[in-house]
Amino acid sequence: MEEEIISVDMIAQQNKLLQEQNELLRERNKLLRQAASINQKYDREIFVENIDHDEMREGFLVTSHRKKLWNVEIGLLQEFARICKKHDIRWYAIGGTLLGAARHKGFIPWDDDVDVIMFRPDYEKFKSVVEEELKYNPNYSMWYWYNHRLESDTEAAQHVNTDLPLISKAYSERYFGLLPFFPMLRLIDERTTCFISEARKDIFYAIWIDIFCFDPCPPFEDDTAQKNFDIAKELFYATIAPDKVRQAVHNKESFLTPYDTVLSFLNLPYKMRAQQLDRFLAKNYFESPYVSELAYQTIRQRKRAYRAKSFKDVVYLPFETIEIPAPADYDAVLTDDFGDWHKMIMTDGHLNTYSVDIPYKEYFAQLQSKK
Repeated sequence: MEEEIISVDMIAQQNKLLQEQNELLRERNKLLRQAASINQKYDREIFVENIDHDEMREGFLVTSHRKKLWNVEIGLLQEFARICKKHDIRWYAIGGTLLGAARHKGFIPWDDDVDVIMFRPDYEKFKSVVEEELKYNPNYSMWYWYNHRLESDTEAAQHVNTDLPLISKAYSERYFGLLPFFPMLRLIDERTTCFISEARKDIFYAIWIDIFCFDPCPPFEDDTAQKNFDIAKELFYATIAPDKVRQAVHNKESFLTPYDTVLSFLNLPYKMRAQQLDRFLAKNYFESPYVSELAYQTIRQRKRAYRAKSFKDVVYLPFETIEIPAPADYDAVLTDDFGDWHKMIMTDGHLNTYSVDIPYKEYFAQLQSKK
């Protein structure tokens, strides 16, 4: 009987210890869940070395804050690269991103964005697959160059996405020729916030990478190609400056496109005009000796074109802790773009205010509530 009582006491003591251990485990798991919830928005793969420390690069102070911005952009770049690899889409670093890769093996220290480019067929293919690819990724979204609400837009209310940034008529007149009226795409990180200036904060409100498109550009050997290019320019101006083009039609100025076609095009809402322009460019694409972004052949002050043969082959260049594709003849591309690209010229970045931790919807909701 005594052995039986001792056995029962031992079991009771063991059960008490187990209960205490379980209580400690529950408390620990609660703390872990709280910590995971707090740190969830910081849970990113690291692509930039010494991300938590400031450092000097080329005489420029690169802060940890800037490095975290870079890290978000490389994360976007990695997702973009994944989609392109899966669907056999060719792309290249361009502009400051290509210059950074070739000269700095990463970001230009004073730069703060990522630019990539594709030829028109790959650009259209990317558009056709990206929404499906991002369907199960709540952190990333696509912005299209026509994805904005305009104050003067005539599009029916049921087709307007009220989450899109509003561009006032005053803004579009003041900043004519600037983004967002470039034919381009942006892949954005929904977990972030940014804007360039007080005047433009309602338009650029999440950290992004820019995705540009190459179309054929002069000189052409074929008159038909030149005519199609000139028509594309007319459609582009009608997309971004409808009032000016409408006045030109009223004044009987010369157009390649018939007046009734121009007027019908002008009567479309902005988004549909932009989409129709993309379709026209895709339909009339052909391989040509020279390529450019349409904006650089129209509204940009500096006409910029590249030799298509420079992009015939691809090489991979180091970029921070990853590698990115570049045109094999990147020296010619950078020379076309910057002249002596080895010479250091410090410039201003694009972003003045940004956060890698605060989602833009949360930030702008609070901003609007204070007005």
